[in-house]
Amino acid sequence: MAANEHHIHHEYDRPKPYDEQVAELSWEALLSAGAIKEASYENPFIFASGEKATIKVDAEVLDKSFREREILLGKMAMHPCMDDADVLLYVPDGMRNFTNILGHEMGLLVAQTKRVDGGGRYDFNFIDHSDKDLALGAKHPRIIEDVVTSLGSVAGIARLLDDRQDIHSLAILQRGAVNPLHQKNLIDHYLIKRFIPNDKAEFYAGLNSNEKELIMLSRA
Repeated sequence: MAANEHHIHHEYDRPKPYDEQVAELSWEALLSAGAIKEASYENPFIFASGEKATIKVDAEVLDKSFREREILLGKMAMHPCMDDADVLLYVPDGMRNFTNILGHEMGLLVAQTKRVDGGGRYDFNFIDHSDKDLALGAKHPRIIEDVVTSLGSVAGIARLLDDRQDIHSLAILQRGAVNPLHQKNLIDHYLIKRFIPNDKAEFYAGLNSNEKELIMLSRA
């Protein structure tokens, strides 16, 4: 099946590279899925970038929130950067299941990846030689990620590929400022671009009433 013959059906027209309507619907899907997670100030989350935070967006909840997952799968599949995608990759392990479902829906193979035992936070490898052959044999590989803070993890996956390939990444959410050094040899795209402060009090203070209600309903 050709890469652009998607199985997923959509009620919205194909978005622009960054579409505000898609961003709003995707953000509401994350909130409804219960993706907003809190930590105490004494025991904060620590991101791959090394930043500490008392609030994070955890897209792994999509494994149990099927309606919201279908919405985001659809938005991913319809993103313009996916038009000529021929192989998908992901940042392990959080996006493994999501990406495999996306690949199945789009008729695309997925090169499986893993973290390097004992390696640094941005050290990854292919699970098998066949995954490496699949990824390096692609002309237009696409790296799928959930939440980007600095883009470091995506860049770690991109380093497994060849600079001559047309490498793009597509993440659900960009929550922080991307490090330009991580954009070398790849073009990064997002369904949602929204600054998420690391402090939970500041985060909640910046929400509107509808966003707060969606979070409350997700926790009911």
